[in-house]
Amino acid sequence: MQGTARIQDGKVAATQAELKRLPDALSFRIARLAAINERAGTQHFRDELGISLSGWRVIGLVAEGDPATTISVRDALVMDRGLLSRVVKELITRGLLLSQPSPTDKRQTQLYLTPDGWALHKKCIAFTKERNAVMTGSLTPHEEAEFSRVLDILIKENAERLRLRSLSND
Repeated sequence: MQGTARIQDGKVAATQAELKRLPDALSFRIARLAAINERAGTQHFRDELGISLSGWRVIGLVAEGDPATTISVRDALVMDRGLLSRVVKELITRGLLLSQPSPTDKRQTQLYLTPDGWALHKKCIAFTKERNAVMTGSLTPHEEAEFSRVLDILIKENAERLRLRSLSND
């Protein structure tokens, strides 16, 4: 399949079919954008809010479900069990999370935010909103909406591919 060229910032950018350099790979570019954003936010979360980025992400996802299962959090974060377990233990020790067996399935653990967890969530979500505004500040509202729409498509499709690959490896 022959790729097509497109103009981007006055330069011809190769489509994925013409990919010859790692820096042009979509996965590399997405990972680089994520790393830049994480580096900018990690220090603030640690120094100003006293939490790791992984800890914030767990709190943020638990807040969405309250309760949330460890399985749903792990799947959303695409995080390995060991790391999630360590993060959850730390948050429980700090009094930010509560954990208990699911009343419907004793093999699953449900996670709840404590009042201190909710207070930290409020601070973290406010900072996250600021970071999002900074990160997308160079986009028009239309570009931001389109970028979000395309990300949703890519995440959904690739998460399904990963799920199917995991099923075939079991």
